[in-house]
Amino acid sequence: MKYEYKVVNFQGTVKDSDKDKGAKIAAQLESLFEDYSKEGWELQGQYNFPVKIEAGCLASILALFGMGGGDEYLDIYQLVFRKEV
Repeated sequence: MKYEYKVVNFQGTVKDSDKDKGAKIAAQLESLFEDYSKEGWELQGQYNFPVKIEAGCLASILALFGMGGGDEYLDIYQLVFRKEV
């Protein structure tokens, strides 16, 4: 079998005032899954990838003098879907 893959960034959003933050995130995920499943996509997994954001020239120079940050690091969360072609 051959598959087509789709990678989607997921970052849930809640407000500080939300009472059940977990339920709100779950509802956002369920809605996303339902939208993609209607198009024939099947969830394969959730993956976390570390990303390095390299500082520009000025930021790198300032970092040498302790006046700013150099490179930054963050994690991105990706959902991987597939469907048969």
